[in-house]
Amino acid sequence: MSSAALKPASCQLRDIYIESGSEVFDLHNDFDFVGFAYDTVQRTVSLRWVPNEHTPAEQRRALVLEMGAVSHLSSTPRDSDVPFSEDSCLHQIGRIPPSVPTLDSAESDAPPDWHYVFPFMSGFVFRIAAESVCLRTHDI
Repeated sequence: MSSAALKPASCQLRDIYIESGSEVFDLHNDFDFVGFAYDTVQRTVSLRWVPNEHTPAEQRRALVLEMGAVSHLSSTPRDSDVPFSEDSCLHQIGRIPPSVPTLDSAESDAPPDWHYVFPFMSGFVFRIAAESVCLRTHDI
């Protein structure tokens, strides 16, 4: 991976997509989740995806979704009956009210105080409350 990175760009999270400027990245079909980092001092969470064999040539970059001013981070366990390969496949992105259980139905358009949820095909779910979200891409 090249050390050259673009400045963070504002983005929208909808269903299985990150929309940034004129680009739309399909996180379910075209990218594999590879991990996250939580900086407790800076209160940031970074979620990382890399392109897979289905990624269009013009989108072959690593993606880092940076979430700032994090006030909540939790996860629910994966389904032990599902292959570990499903941990890298995002099921959807949505938002839920802070007071509801993580497994409730998520919505794309929501008030800014709602939590982000990132369910994966393995049943694993990240739940994050953040004041800001931006996308950083890295050439591969």
